[in-house]
Amino acid sequence: MTLRNDATTRELVTWGLLNASRVGILLVLLMPLVVTSSTLFPFIVGKAIYARIMIEVTFGAWVVLVLVAPEHRPKRSWILIAFGVWLVASIIAGYAGVSLQRSLWSTYERMQGIVDLAHWAGFVLVAGSVFRSVNDWKWLLSINLGVSLFASILGLGQNFDIFESNLLGTDARIESTLGNATYVGAYTMVNIFVALALIALSWRQSSSPTPAQDATPAATSRAARRRRRRASRPQSQTGQFDWIPFARAFWITAIVIELWTLWLTETRGALIGLGAGAVGFAAVYSIWGKIEQIRKASYVIMGLVIAVLLLFILARSTSILDPVIERSTTLSRVATIGPNDESLKGRVTSITAGLKGYVEKPIFGWGPENYLIAWGKHFDAESGVRERFDQAHNKLVEELTTKGAVGLITYLSIWAAIIWVFVRAVRRPEEYEQAFVILVGAALGAFFVQNMFLFDSPVTVLQFAVLVSFFVAEEMRQRQTQLDQAAERDRPQKSKSPGFADKVTGLLASPAGGATIAVIVIVVIGVSIFYLNMKPFNAATAIVQTSAPNITWEQRFGFFEESIDEFPALANYPRLLLLSQVSNNFGSLSPKEFSAGLALIEKEGAQGLAEEPENWRLHVALAHFYQVAAQADVSLLDKSKVHVEEADKLAPRTIEVNAIRDEQERLEGIVAGQ
Repeated sequence: MTLRNDATTRELVTWGLLNASRVGILLVLLMPLVVTSSTLFPFIVGKAIYARIMIEVTFGAWVVLVLVAPEHRPKRSWILIAFGVWLVASIIAGYAGVSLQRSLWSTYERMQGIVDLAHWAGFVLVAGSVFRSVNDWKWLLSINLGVSLFASILGLGQNFDIFESNLLGTDARIESTLGNATYVGAYTMVNIFVALALIALSWRQSSSPTPAQDATPAATSRAARRRRRRASRPQSQTGQFDWIPFARAFWITAIVIELWTLWLTETRGALIGLGAGAVGFAAVYSIWGKIEQIRKASYVIMGLVIAVLLLFILARSTSILDPVIERSTTLSRVATIGPNDESLKGRVTSITAGLKGYVEKPIFGWGPENYLIAWGKHFDAESGVRERFDQAHNKLVEELTTKGAVGLITYLSIWAAIIWVFVRAVRRPEEYEQAFVILVGAALGAFFVQNMFLFDSPVTVLQFAVLVSFFVAEEMRQRQTQLDQAAERDRPQKSKSPGFADKVTGLLASPAGGATIAVIVIVVIGVSIFYLNMKPFNAATAIVQTSAPNITWEQRFGFFEESIDEFPALANYPRLLLLSQVSNNFGSLSPKEFSAGLALIEKEGAQGLAEEPENWRLHVALAHFYQVAAQADVSLLDKSKVHVEEADKLAPRTIEVNAIRDEQERLEGIVAGQ
């Protein structure tokens, strides 16, 4: 009786931990809807913090699960190994780069960095382990699609002035709860393919097997004949609810709305990605696809893409389509793609600067999230580009510049492993599952293409992690099939005695062992949530208070100090904001306020440069402050000169450095004349 009770308890605990891990992953998918109006960058900070907390809690439940239940431990996965190697390469690049702190934590504006990447590695590991079957992924992808659909509806409401809220973007292009039209474009693009994949899979569940499809020995069994009879009966006879028509209606609706949303975002990179993904799917399916109707559709897709390309060439070379193009801002943006396009010119200039930076540091690069430093050193203001780039707007160049050749190779190794798994998955005997896998692969391919024009955000990284997790699960399924076949072929005649690993697992699975593990995990997660998430959240909240109306400068300085002290790793943004506010409001400061501000700035400026010695933006901000403050104390020009010279070494041809250099010469000329 005791053994039976212990087994039942273990099954209940395992069931609870498994489902807790699954629910945690599903809750992460809600991240695109999170907006924190109380923090700096409300469309970024809240999303990142929410995702990290959910991943940490989920990872904790999963750790306990795999320790007490060996059957749920992940199988060997080359994709996971490649992802882990990429993470290690990122850490090494951070140590070798110009600012480890920035590499670890990034900025409030981006919330990327090594710490964030480690969380997404955990997400991929857990999701790929606990969602294994096609049915599991049907539900996960449906929920991901549902969140995307809801965000799209909110975006359409924003576009047509149906919804008015500070939780939605305010740009003319659709921003929804993501705060940037390009993020919305990438998000909807991925989920269009996801919806198509779910529709393809649903035909399997509504189709009765044909003799050709069910020609295995088992198909002739009595049970198989009963299954075929049940499948061929109307739902009213079986007593089961037929959910498939409703699900298809949902998926088709999602495709229509998300296509509409994508079009209104005017995101050219996402539109190109959509076309590339469609062509990729059509090419693969026309070669290996098993369903004749879909194969014919793939030929139509290729024809449509060719037609679109011909229309683009016609629009670029003649004015015959101008009346049509002028009626749509999206068509106008697409038609203007070319050497004279300002957005494209900025990206080309940024990529050029990044490649020059790579040549300077070819092995490990400048460090993750330090692209701005490389860009500043190699950017030339004479290009006419006015935009500052802290990201390359091209994922491969970003990896190459910030992590060197090692970073790029390890990143591409993830894609190589995925392609290997994808090629093997295409050989699936089940035709509808094959179409499902190919369409999910098309979504990932489309994501890769659009990332040649954009940069990552919390929402786009989430989509990347979801799609990678799918192929991790597929690789584990393939591995399990191999193991089952090997076990069947080499079935041992004698049972093995328990080894060391089995004894450890037995110890951990005991009530005392399980309780000890649970306590340790809870403590670690609690500490992580507080120090790695709540403190930066509170710091981002304190920054917002510095812009509150009707507060004294003493209070404002207090909020700056609170933000800096609460989470020093991200303190350089509040330092830049402090310098900006004091410089812009210098004329309204009393002598006492100026003295307090000067003391705070000198302390924090020195600390900020100690943490990021090559942060030319901080040098520029300090130089500008001292130039303004020289109105009260001309001796401060000597301090501004120091920062002008340092900025000139770090970013000599940027617009900002040119401006402070000219201003320094002007002010020194005035003093010399006096």
